[in-house]
Amino acid sequence: MKPITIVSKQQSAPLPPPARARLRPADLAQQSLALAVSLARNLDLEPLIEQFSRSAGDYVPHDSLSFRHDVAGSEQTILIGAAGRHACSYQLTVEDTSLGTLSLTRCRRFDETELATLEQLLGIIVYPLRNALLYYRAQHEAATDRLTGLANRSVFGDALAREISRAQRYGSSLALLMVDLDNLKLINDRHGHSAGDRALQQVAQALRTSLRDSDQVFRYAGDEFAVLLIGGEGSAAVEVAERLRTQVAELSPEPVPVRPTLSIGVSSLRTDDDTQALFERADTALYAAKRAGRNCVYSTD
Repeated sequence: MKPITIVSKQQSAPLPPPARARLRPADLAQQSLALAVSLARNLDLEPLIEQFSRSAGDYVPHDSLSFRHDVAGSEQTILIGAAGRHACSYQLTVEDTSLGTLSLTRCRRFDETELATLEQLLGIIVYPLRNALLYYRAQHEAATDRLTGLANRSVFGDALAREISRAQRYGSSLALLMVDLDNLKLINDRHGHSAGDRALQQVAQALRTSLRDSDQVFRYAGDEFAVLLIGGEGSAAVEVAERLRTQVAELSPEPVPVRPTLSIGVSSLRTDDDTQALFERADTALYAAKRAGRNCVYSTD
């Protein structure tokens, strides 16, 4: 078995060991075994990190713990607590596989005894962490459209139900946009499917970068997208839809020879709506926009 590598990137000089007694190796070994067994049972990444933070806190008190890792070229961060002034960071690698970077912070410097103990504990988490990351990435891939990088239809239904429930519980607003790339068939027929793929990627990027972080974008079907506007309703949702339509219509024709256009149907959540009612109204609005000549926005509100 190849060795575990834990590379320290400590950002502040450690304090010398304190006058108090070290934790006895036998005690740490016994408690470490119990921690290893407990961590191995957990495949959910965020609860695993939270559990490690609690357990490590018994030996190395800290104000925050963060874990940064890469998923599909995008860095994701799990943060527990509020960052302190002094930090120690570790790059974790097991069997030549980089797992990510784990950092602890607090208002006072870490001493050498604490850092030695922390490194022992990091040796315990690496294999449970590797398994949790494999599980997380498998879930991420199953929920992601490979061409556009957007969430796919398999998770849209759950997201729609969840956001409707949340909006109704808290009395907040929600709008659903159903979006159709009008001329995908024309692009495919005239310039080939690779050009059509580029058009889909171009539209997906425009949708993703033009919306707030709280909004959610999905590739619903071949040439259709769905957008959940959290806190959006009525004229505000129509304004967002019109902005999206205009931005795509003004995209450069490169690298796609034909500039894509969008038809968008808009519907806001009503008091007695369920997922089917909201979806059907937005879908009906989309087809109304297409019947009206395409490259336009139609709202049921």
